[in-house]
Order: sequence, then C-alpha cells, then structure tokens
Amino acid sequence: MKFRHFIFDIEGTTTPISFVHEILFPYSKKNLKSFLEKNHIEKNILEDLKNENKIDNEKKLFSFGIESFEKQIDYLEFLISVDRKSKPLKEIQGKIWEIGYKSGELKSILFSDVFSFFKKIKSSDSEISIYSSGSVEAQKLIFEYSNQGNLKPFISNYFDTTVGGKRESDSYKNILKELKANSSECVFFTDINEEAYAAKNIGVEVFLMIREGNLLQAENDHKKLKSFDEFN
Repeated sequence: MKFRHFIFDIEGTTTPISFVHEILFPYSKKNLKSFLEKNHIEKNILEDLKNENKIDNEKKLFSFGIESFEKQIDYLEFLISVDRKSKPLKEIQGKIWEIGYKSGELKSILFSDVFSFFKKIKSSDSEISIYSSGSVEAQKLIFEYSNQGNLKPFISNYFDTTVGGKRESDSYKNILKELKANSSECVFFTDINEEAYAAKNIGVEVFLMIREGNLLQAENDHKKLKSFDEFN
C-alpha cells in the first residue's frame, strides 16, 4: 500500500454514530451513580473535573460547584448531555463501559467493511492507529468486544485527546512524532470536516467518510469514501 500509517477516527468512521449515542452514552449515564457509589473518582480525575467545573461556573454554563457526591453526578450527567469531549468524563465512562463489555451487556458495532480493510492493511505491513476523543482504554474495548470479533491485534497505536484536540493541527503533528513518521506516509479517515482540515493542513492525506447516519458537513474539497471498499 502507498501509506505506512493508517489513522482512524471511530465515531462515524469505523463505528455508527447511533451506537455511540443510542447505546454507549445512555449506558454510562444509567450506570454512573451506581458505579461511583462503589468506585470513588480517582484523585487526578476529580481534580481535572473540578478544574473543568470551575471554567463552566465562570462561563455560567453550570451554576454549582461539585464538592458533594450528588453535585458530581449532576455535573457528569450535564457533560454527557452536551456531548462534551471532557477528559475526566471519558476516563469515567471508559471504566463503566469496561464493566458492561466484560459482563456481556455491551457489544460494539463496527461497519461491515472494517474487518476486511484492517486485514488488508496489516497484510501490507502498514500500521493501524486509532485517534478518538474517547480514552485509550475505551477505544481498546470497542475493538476487542465487537460484532466482528476481537480486532485489537490489528491495531498498533491508540491516541486520545492527551495529544491535543482533534480539530487542531498540532495534535496531528504530535501523532506523527509518536509514530516517527512523515506526513506523506500517513492517511487519516474521519467524518468531521474540521478534523480533516486539521490533518490536511500538515500534509496528511485525508478521506472524509460519508456513512449512513453521519452529520452533513459544510462544503469542502476533501476526498470522500462511502466505504473502505472504495479505497485504492
């Protein structure tokens, strides 16, 4: 294959948006209180959550502090409701989802073309990386407990927002440093226009995924795919 590194977004690219919003998010919200009653928020995660809450207080987006357990639940539910790409929320959700996957309550849905495309990439000695706003642990669970079996052995690298926001070009520069790769060696698949431009601006080849259920994007000049089967 032309590229040495294939980098994939998850939601709307390898996984239907409906699975994330109609199954994963409601599951984490439903089990949030019972999980935190048994597992207190880790100190570093709670500190990040308090810092985020302070900013929301200043912006008048959320009017309460989170010193009490009840207010922590309220604030986390607020973050879920606004689909905030919040690092502490993603860490907590990942832990809740892990229980669901391991118990058999959850099984992730992947688009039907994912397994064959991953297999094709690996057979060419290229590497697969995942870049998602979800925590690395949550990413691994999606590909381990999927409707197409365990795809984790195909994946070499996982990146979350610790490398930066997905709409910022510096984040993709950080990924290239981690991969020890030049931009010309990499291709990125996403369903979001702004993410595509952020990667494209540093010379990474980009394909915008046009999947059923994906949000309509602003007019753009990206190469587009309806399926990985169309990739040459």
